[in-house]
Amino acid sequence: MSMLNKSCVSLASIFGLLVLNACSPTGQFVNPLTVQDATPSSHLDSKQSLTSTSALLNERRVAETSKYYVPSVSAVGFSSIAIQPSKSLNQRRLMAIRAAKLDAYRNLTEQLHGIYIQGETTIGEAILTSDKLGAALRGTVIGARTVKIEPTGSDTYQVELAVSQAHVDRLIRAYRNGLL
Repeated sequence: MSMLNKSCVSLASIFGLLVLNACSPTGQFVNPLTVQDATPSSHLDSKQSLTSTSALLNERRVAETSKYYVPSVSAVGFSSIAIQPSKSLNQRRLMAIRAAKLDAYRNLTEQLHGIYIQGETTIGEAILTSDKLGAALRGTVIGARTVKIEPTGSDTYQVELAVSQAHVDRLIRAYRNGLL
């Protein structure tokens, strides 16, 4: 028997099994939305089927159209090797990585908790005499993971951190409950 004939026979047998499995013992098709247990029903309840289908579609719609979607929040931090206070090059590299990581944490905190900016401008005789701007932030970052640490150029390290959607959801729930 040729390979094509074997394929046709196996496809026909699989199709026959699917048709037989889709039928109930009485010869009627079984609607999976109306079956409550393993016993087949004598008739199909279209109203219950429609209600079940509507409920499933509504759940799916709510899950797919949430008010926000953030796969992950990420931040990048940079630091120079040369400005680190050590005589050993390896120690300066490690300190630069640590400083870049702290810079990335600061950037993550700005994204997750916001930043407070205060500005003051003084104008005298239609001339700008003083312009001061200050920024402050405060927050706790939990669950951040290091995505990458790599040198950029000969004197700089770059660290990228990310916080998952689950942690962002936790922060939003805490904010809505008045805990933040």
